[in-house]
Parts: sequence; structure tokens; C-alpha cells
Amino acid sequence: MNHANESPKQAARRLAASAIRNGFKPQALHEYHGQDGTPLFWRIRLKHPDTGEKWIRPMKLSGQGYFLGEPEFQDSKPLYHLHELAARPAEDVFVVEGETCADALAKLELLATTSGGADSAEKADWTILAGRTVTLWPDNDEAGQHYAEAVAGILLGLGCTVRMIDVAALDLPPKGDVVDWLEAHPDATAEDIAGLPRIGTPGPLEGHQGTKATPDMPGHGQGREDAAGADPEGEEDSKQSQASALVAFVEKHTDLFHDQNKDVYAKDHATQETRRLDGRQFRDWLVAGFYRATGKSPRDQSVREALSTLSGLGRFKGECLDVHVRVAAHGGAYFLDLGEPGRSRAVKIEPGHWELVDDPPTRFIRSESMRPLPEPIAGGDISVLWRIANIPEEARLLVLTWLGECLRPDTPFPILELIGEQGSAKSTAQATLRRLIDPNACDLRAAPKAVEDVFITAGVNWLVSYENISHLPAPMQDALCVLATGGGFAKRKLYSDADESVIVVKRPVVLNGIGASVTAQDLIDRAITVETPVIESASKMDVTVLWRLFAAEHGRLLGVLLDTMAHALARLPGIQLPPEQRPRLIEFARLGMAMAEALGRHGEDFMKQFNASRQDAIARTIDANPVATALIEWFDARGRRETDMPVKELFRAVESHRPANTDAWPRSAKGFGDALRRIAPALRYLGIECRSLGRMGGNVRYKIKTRENFPDPCPASPECPADGGCEQDIRTFRTSRPEVSSGSPFGVGTHEATAMVEEEV
Repeated sequence: MNHANESPKQAARRLAASAIRNGFKPQALHEYHGQDGTPLFWRIRLKHPDTGEKWIRPMKLSGQGYFLGEPEFQDSKPLYHLHELAARPAEDVFVVEGETCADALAKLELLATTSGGADSAEKADWTILAGRTVTLWPDNDEAGQHYAEAVAGILLGLGCTVRMIDVAALDLPPKGDVVDWLEAHPDATAEDIAGLPRIGTPGPLEGHQGTKATPDMPGHGQGREDAAGADPEGEEDSKQSQASALVAFVEKHTDLFHDQNKDVYAKDHATQETRRLDGRQFRDWLVAGFYRATGKSPRDQSVREALSTLSGLGRFKGECLDVHVRVAAHGGAYFLDLGEPGRSRAVKIEPGHWELVDDPPTRFIRSESMRPLPEPIAGGDISVLWRIANIPEEARLLVLTWLGECLRPDTPFPILELIGEQGSAKSTAQATLRRLIDPNACDLRAAPKAVEDVFITAGVNWLVSYENISHLPAPMQDALCVLATGGGFAKRKLYSDADESVIVVKRPVVLNGIGASVTAQDLIDRAITVETPVIESASKMDVTVLWRLFAAEHGRLLGVLLDTMAHALARLPGIQLPPEQRPRLIEFARLGMAMAEALGRHGEDFMKQFNASRQDAIARTIDANPVATALIEWFDARGRRETDMPVKELFRAVESHRPANTDAWPRSAKGFGDALRRIAPALRYLGIECRSLGRMGGNVRYKIKTRENFPDPCPASPECPADGGCEQDIRTFRTSRPEVSSGSPFGVGTHEATAMVEEEV
């Protein structure tokens, strides 16, 4: 088709049509020009409102129309706003990271440019700026600093006078840029920006040594405000010697090593704490320690050079060791890091007992938001937890088992979802559970905007905790499923075409919201949903009183959880489920039965709560899915007769039973077939077998029939006698087990322990 008469905007929308259909929204169309103002190419920018993912593609005009891709340039790519740079040769220039930032400054009639992105500095032609005064405004992150250093190295080689906005003094958020600053200062003028604090030239990267300015170049020496009158060669020698001294200081006081992802860490000899080399904690430790040892404050450039050297030493000379956040498994035991500043202590949990150990055999890292746990005290009373966390009695064993499962990093994690009306204290309950095992500066976080945010949060936190979730897009539910079972997120590393940045994690997750947000079948199979009851006005307590109570009892609550967990681990080998009765969360179910017995109760008490939760999940899956609802209604209307027909005919037949006012109905037979595959597991529990027969005679056919001996969503406990009449369906469950007498793990009689639990739990 000939698209020669399209406008650039029309062409961009056509070329981005597939992304737009997938939910991406257009943000901007950036036009690059030659020095004479002739358009050369465009960059299309879209963003997904749910995931935060960006879609950026170049577009060129060639032959009969517009196509994706850049034109071929003889040497380097042109700068953004090149025609403005040529038309205003006497003006100072701002260099920013990205076209959106350059456009924002241009609205204030400032001359601004960019090479297009953080890794594009060396691909651009900067000669138009030779000999001019340039101000760099980097983004407030490591990538922005790297970009500024790369550009500065090139510009100094062109004889430019280079300054940089001191972004650390602008109170910007992490990754904040020009646009963020202008949004925070909507009345700012060009004069206001001219008055922003500036610092001298950022040190050039190693790869730019060949473009460093020489004494006979225009502007040499004018870019460093702290170098007036200094001997350049002497200063360089001083920096090198200080960088070497920093390296020697680190080698003397730490052990360097790396993990499977080649990230480098340092273990402090004095405190046994482990710090990541590229984190702020290590940098602050290095600067403060070096100053205490020498009485001198190291230069920023020397610190960067030392960190670069140390990274190489740790990667190629150090051991490869695993690092952990809060919880680890080692040698048949579990370790819980107390996170105490200035020391390294952990709780060692083994079958039958737990103990505090100094310098555990595992390496723990601690994020800046992590908060310490108190020293646990044995023999506490679990009933105190339920006075603070509003968990209904019929779900307390479930929640207690979930807390115990959070201490086992070698098993898949169930996702805990708390739902309830306004006023049911679900956020307080969630914060209590989080603080009990993994306190954080931000115990409850807002819903993530992008899948990447989920994995970044999980990379530095043990328990992933989100509140007030009203809707989870499908990609986000997939990400949470990966997080619970173990998986990773990968993207290309900055400044590299050959390397990936990989985050591999497995984390427990807790969510809350007024309604259930977990709707994907695969995630429902891994979720435990608990509805928090509304608290009557007469029973409400001041939240400050609750937190004072929690602070006073935290050590004892942690102790009783560890008591229960240790005794459950001792009983775990004896807990077995027959193959036909094993749920998806088999590890969780076995631990729950063991914890129930450790509390002096019966394993079937846990299974009763677990089965009820599973039953609710299946019902919620059916209710939330219009295809499932319509298919059941259609099948019932046919008297549940076995049916074998092409998916297109089945789609038309079932569509007549489509629920009113639904926007989630498939638009094609293919989409209908995809929906059938997703709901097939839930339908089996209702006694309906929905199975694809594959392509037959040119059509994909489906068979719908009644399923005999369909799987029970609520299986009886394994101790249920075979002849005890334990047959169940989705609406009912029966469990029976003779009374079992067992010793209490808390040093009291069985009757006393059982009475205590029945009364309080």
C-alpha cells in the first residue's frame, strides 16, 4: 500500500498500531533535523499505563512512505534540535538525557539538546558544540552520571567549557530529571534555571581518555572549579595515589566476593556485615572509614576509580558465593537475619529447636529500608498476635502457616491476599504480619506500576507487600506467580549491547484490597485468600495502642512463631498425603498440618481451613470469568449432554448465554479457545471436562462432557478412614479423625496446650 501522502503523525500511529492495540499510549513524536532544518528522522515514544513499559522506535521517510528504522548516516548521528544549535551559535547549551527533557527546556526558550539516550553519547556527532559553554543536566541516578561523564569527556576534547547541574541539591526523586523538577516548580523561569547550583566537570570515563582536553585547547581548565592554579599532572598523580590507597584500605578491612550474577560484595572483617559494592551503604562506609583512618576526605573521582578497580578484583579474584536477603537455607537449617546494625546475628532454625548464632555461615545483605528484628524470646503466647491482627478464627492456622512458610526459602510460596470492607483493619493486619518477620521502613507499598518494579522491590526486600490493590493486570499477576515460585527479570544492561542485567528471586507476597484482585487461574492456585471481618465500633482500638502492644510483645511473638516452626519441622517427615489428595500447594499443606500438630491441634484442623480457602478460590474463578459462567449455563441448558463441535460453532452457541454488561468477552473464536484453556482446571472441579481435540478436518474441535470422579477441590485429610464416608463436592466437605494424643512442644500437657489454642486461636 502506498502511504506517501501520510503525515508523520499518521505514519507513526500506523507503525505503532500493534503496540497501541496492546494498551500502549502515544506520548510524543520527536523530530530530528539537519542543520538547515530539513527533517531527517523521527522517534516514536509510547508508554503502557499499567506496566510502565516504554515503546520507542525510530521512523524514517524512504521511497514510497514512512518505515521503522533510522536512515544511514555517513559518520555519527545528528543531535536533537541540531537546526537550533546551528541557528544560535553564541548561546550556551544544555545537554540532557532524552528528547522529552530537551523539549521541556525549549519551552522556556533555553537551547537544549541530547543524543537520545543514556547509552548513545558515543554514537552522536557533537562537533556543532566545539568551543561553546555547555551545562549538563543528568538524571538523578547512576545511568545519568555515566551519561554525563561520557558527554563531558567528548566535549572537553572539543574545547568546551563544561559545567553540570548539581542534581543532588535539587531534592529530586530517584531517577528524577528535568521534567520532574519543572513539574515540582511549575512557575520556574529561564532565570531560575540559570541560578541552579552547578559543580565542575564530571570526571571522564576510562573510554574517553583519548578525548580529554589538552592545555592548548580552548576552555581547558575552565570546567573544574576546584582546580584553579593547580598543576594538572600533579593533581592526576594525586588522584591515582588516593584511588590506590582506597583500594588497599578495602582489601585490608574486607573480603571481596561475587555472586552468580557477577555482582560484587564486601564482607566487613569488623562487623561481619556484607555490603554490595555498587550500593550507597558501601560507598558511605568507604568514605567514612578512609577519613577516620587518614584524616583526609577522598575525592569523588578517586572513589569512583577505586570502586571500578575493586569491582574487577571481586569479580575475577574473589570467590563466587550466594547472598541472601533476611532468610537463607544452609546445611539442613534455616537462618533468619536479625538485621542489627553493626553486627551479624541470625536465628538458626532446625527440626526441634532454634538458637541465636553470631556470624552465620550464609552471607546476608541489608537494604537501607530494612529494619532490625528484636531478639526472639521463647515461650510466648500466639493469642497476642490475633489481638493486633484482625484475622478470623477460621483462618488463623492458615495465616500462621503462611508466616512459617515465609521462613523456608527452598519451597514455593503461597501468596496471602487479605480482603475486607473499609474498617476491617486489613492494612493493620498486613503491617503486623510484615513487621513480625521482615520489618521495613515502608511495610505497605502502593501498587506497582510496572513488572520491573515488582522485581526491583523483591531484589532488596524479603517480603513483598502491596496494599489497596483494586486491580492487577495480567502481566502483573504473571509476575507475582513467577515471584512466588522463583524466576527472574532480565533486560539489557546500560552502556552494553552484549550483557544483560538479571534479577533472579523467589519471595513471599502479601496483598490487600477491598475486593479480590487475584483472578488468574494459575495465581489463584497459589493464593490463600482471607477475608478480614468488620470491626464493630465498640471493639475498635486506637492504632497507637496496638503498635505499642506489638512493640512490647514483638520478641515473644517471634519466639512463639519460631517455637512452632521448629517443632513443625520435626514432625514434617511424618506428614504424607496420598497422590490423589495432593493439592497444588503440597509443601504448604504438609507444613500446615505439622504446625497444627505442633500447636496441640489436629492436622485436619488446618486442612479444613485450607480446603475452605480453596473452595472460595474456585468459586471466585468461576464468578469472575464470563466465559466460564456462560459455558456452565449453556451446558446445563443442554442437560449436560456430551458435545463435540468446532470451536467456532461452540463460540456462537455459548455467546447466546453471555452475561450482560461484560467487557471481557472474547472477540474471536481463537480468544474463546484461549479462555477455555484457562478455565478448564476450575471447570473440572465442577464436574465439567472441557478439552481441545486439536485440529480435525481443518477446524479446532472441543469436547464438553460431564466428568466422572472429578477431582475434589477440598480433599479429606489422609487420616480420614477409607470407609468413613468422606466423599465431598465443591459445596461441602467432611473430615473425621479419631482424637490423637500427642505431647505439646511447649512443655505443658496436651490438654492444656489444646485448650489454650482452642480458646485463643
